[in-house]
Amino acid sequence: MKGYRYIRRLTGYRFWLFALTLPMPFIFYATRLIFGLVLQNFFNALAEQHQMTVTAWLWIAVLPLSALLRGGISQLLARAQVLHSFSIVGLQQRNLFMHILERPGTYARAAGETISYFRDDTQACRDLLSLLRTVLGQVFFAIVAFIILLRINAEITLLVFLPFLAIIAIIQSLKERLSRYRQVSRSATANLTGAIGEIFGAVQAIQVAGAERHILAHFDGLNQKRLAFMVKDAVLTSTTNALFSNTVDVGVGFILILLAVSQSMTRLGPGDIAIFVSYLGSMGDLVLFFGTLLAQFTQTQVSIERLTSLLRQAPQSKLVEHHPLYLQGTLPEFTVDNKAELQPLETLEVKGLSYRHPESGRGISQISLRLQAGSLTVITGRIGAGKTTLLQVLLGLLPKDAGSILWNAQPVLDPASFFVPPHSAYTPQVPHLFSESLQENILLGLPADAAALSSALQAAVLDEDLAQLPQGLATAIGTRGLKLSGGQAQRTAAARMLVRPADLLVFDDLSSTLDVHTEQLLWQRLLQQPGRSYLVVSHRRSLLQRADQILVLKEGCLEACGSLEHLLATSVEMQLLWQGKLD
Repeated sequence: MKGYRYIRRLTGYRFWLFALTLPMPFIFYATRLIFGLVLQNFFNALAEQHQMTVTAWLWIAVLPLSALLRGGISQLLARAQVLHSFSIVGLQQRNLFMHILERPGTYARAAGETISYFRDDTQACRDLLSLLRTVLGQVFFAIVAFIILLRINAEITLLVFLPFLAIIAIIQSLKERLSRYRQVSRSATANLTGAIGEIFGAVQAIQVAGAERHILAHFDGLNQKRLAFMVKDAVLTSTTNALFSNTVDVGVGFILILLAVSQSMTRLGPGDIAIFVSYLGSMGDLVLFFGTLLAQFTQTQVSIERLTSLLRQAPQSKLVEHHPLYLQGTLPEFTVDNKAELQPLETLEVKGLSYRHPESGRGISQISLRLQAGSLTVITGRIGAGKTTLLQVLLGLLPKDAGSILWNAQPVLDPASFFVPPHSAYTPQVPHLFSESLQENILLGLPADAAALSSALQAAVLDEDLAQLPQGLATAIGTRGLKLSGGQAQRTAAARMLVRPADLLVFDDLSSTLDVHTEQLLWQRLLQQPGRSYLVVSHRRSLLQRADQILVLKEGCLEACGSLEHLLATSVEMQLLWQGKLD
């Protein structure tokens, strides 16, 4: 999608609001035209009468009225533009955030870097549209003012457009450099903000490793790079703006000199001079804003490309899909689908599932499996075998390259929207927690059901930990669950799963940070949950012994499948894993 198509699609969102703001600049500049005509008539009338007449006093009365009219229109324009600008920025941010939620497995940028995209790049189109509206109003003003001034003095009026042509030539010569400087400055800012997010998220690791000096040196290096690029970007932008304004000023000064010369040759009234001065300033603004518009369009193209890079394989049009934004009134209630309307799991079948990471080329190839309701299936293998990738592709967190997924023999066409409660629930290897209370982290918007919450806490072996927390469920757990131990964080994520009705529970190495006793108690309680099926990544012996079937992965392929007893007898890879001879 070209940049202009992207912007056209964006302006179509709440078009009535955009249409409301579009005539405002025209009305504003129409009042400016009227103001200039009032000045002309006032000074000409004053010069002809040589004293204050009734006509002169009437024109004096009209002057503040026209100024007040311009001020009122400016206020209306500002309110409408703010609402429209907020809507188009919010729409892009909403769509971008929704894509990240739908495909979290494809998203690998740091949180701080992402903020730069959400904050800076989504506002580029807003700035461009705001400039476009202003320029359209100024073009209208320039055409009408040109006709009026042409009738007063054709020679002087024609010279108004010389600065305009100079600005276009300057912008075209700087277009490529503006784009390149904006790209590198935005990338440097994203790298710096990303580093800030990573540093705050790894404070303990930095302190334990004694790496403060190294981290500060790295941060300083990123900051210096950003400073250098930002200075280049700012200097070029300021230079072009200075060229715009100075070209306009020189042009206007030159025109006024000609006007003074012309005064000795042709009789121009003081009102004619006043209207020239009044209109030329606004027409000079057109030259300035038109040049800025061309530069802004180039910079907006860069922002659109940066936003598109976050989509990976999704089409660019996804960023400007029209969806409601709830800016006023109450938010819609969060609802959970009724499980009675859904078909309970009987079998889950995967055939020839494949995916390759674009950056590394690694992934999974031709994985097939069959899972029965009420069973425990464990996926195991050495580090980098593709275990987590298999789960993410199955759940739709990564887009499959090939293969099919069937739920009760029916194809699953959109795994990302299908494998959510009440069909499935998932806990990743690294739990995602928020700086809220323990209860809010578990419920995440669900209405508080004391019985369901208590059952989830008991099954996740969190009931005893509550007594150690100062405020129980109301305890704030800190950024990313910093106040919890690794095991508590994993069990909090498990409780989040269990409080929601789901047939299939998917765990990615849930018990990796648990002690032996807690791990055994956790799985004992989990496997007692009625109506649940389990798909688990693990290398723990206790869980492998409980498994109904085990999938052994090696270099992204299914090496072997079967019971533990069968695999220990037939699979060399399983034997090495069992003996602890592989990572």
